[in-house]
Amino acid sequence: MKAIWSGTIGFGLVSIPVGLHSAVEASERVAFRQLHKKDKSPIRYKKFCSKEDVEVPSSEIVRGYQVSKGRYAVVEEDELEAVREETGKGSRTIEVLRFVPLSAVNPLSIEGAYFLTPEKGGEKAYALIRDALLESRRVGIVRFFFRTRPVLGSLVPGPKVLALATLRTADQMRDPNDLDVPKTTARANEVKLAKSLIDQMAEDEWDPTAHPDEYEKALRKLLSARRAVEIEAEAATPGKGEKVVDLMQALKRSLEAPRRRRSGRRGAA
Repeated sequence: MKAIWSGTIGFGLVSIPVGLHSAVEASERVAFRQLHKKDKSPIRYKKFCSKEDVEVPSSEIVRGYQVSKGRYAVVEEDELEAVREETGKGSRTIEVLRFVPLSAVNPLSIEGAYFLTPEKGGEKAYALIRDALLESRRVGIVRFFFRTRPVLGSLVPGPKVLALATLRTADQMRDPNDLDVPKTTARANEVKLAKSLIDQMAEDEWDPTAHPDEYEKALRKLLSARRAVEIEAEAATPGKGEKVVDLMQALKRSLEAPRRRRSGRRGAA
């Protein structure tokens, strides 16, 4: 798989060059294109002004955010670009903010799934952080600029590969306390019976391959006799990695830095 983004994982003074790969196989999903029933030509969409009923070129289009009914705040593209520059556009560093237990990450906040692979010069450091996270049973909370905006993510270790799950921010998540859920309490014997059923159905591992997408299978069966149309995918341009420092020295200096700061504060007092 070709990397769709490349940069470095940075924590302390350690810098690990990596490539980012999508963990979702989009080509396995059946996607339809609208065609003209008469001659089977693809349907295209044009942008029209709702007032003048004329096609509008991209150079005459701005973005508007609806602040109330019929009222929009208009933003030019150069203004959006300035916001992107201000919030980290151009950075190629996946900054590790902290390490937390996997249970600290809300599964509902996971938005996208990716794999990270080491690039030239980063193999040893990549294996080190992967194995250290596995042994400590922790994940890294990270931040990096991806596509058009900075995003949060979770660096998840696997036996061979590091995964990166992009996360929705807290302000994007709805508060479950706002839901109207009746307050009821189950009786002790009902809870005991339910726990017995859970124990009966419990397994230590789950094999996702045992549960394929039945809808996709049915669609492919339907389309098996149809003619397929190939669409050429656009190639992503890999970015340039940052300089890799000596691994052991960087780890030692990263560990010593907080101690020096604490010592300095005591001396100042």
